[in-house]
Amino acid sequence: MNSDDPVVQQKAVLETEKRLLLMEEDQEEDECRTTLNKTMISPPQTAMKSAEEINSEAFLASVEKDAKERAKRRRENKVLADALKEKGNEAFAEGNYETAILRYSEGLEKLKDMKVLYTNRAQAYMKLEDYEKALVDCEWALKCDEKCTKAYFHMGKANLALKNYSVSREC
Repeated sequence: MNSDDPVVQQKAVLETEKRLLLMEEDQEEDECRTTLNKTMISPPQTAMKSAEEINSEAFLASVEKDAKERAKRRRENKVLADALKEKGNEAFAEGNYETAILRYSEGLEKLKDMKVLYTNRAQAYMKLEDYEKALVDCEWALKCDEKCTKAYFHMGKANLALKNYSVSREC
């Protein structure tokens, strides 16, 4: 086949074709071929899946139990925070602003996202003329609820008292 002579090339092609035909005939006569099958059958994973399912079910049960416990604690803390808010409101009405601040702070320890406690404490701070702390509490109330009008109102009053006139107009 590497020869430049076409006659030699033709002769080589014919010999190759003869060999191929002979090989095919021999294989048909034998009909016994050895082949290699590389198909791999995975072992059954039923035991592994059931272990995974058990683990996931246990995990989900654990998460559900934790969520229920958290909800229960939140309800209990809400009741305590509401009671402390009422005590703070009573102290505020009596003019005892330090006690009111203390009660509102205790309520916030129980429930950190109760905007009413922040705005009430801000109002008590303003009565004591501690306007910076009042502004901080108003910011926290707005983090709890960005549409809290009471927080905006108290922020405006605190900024006005601090003579931040341009900022107070924005509130």
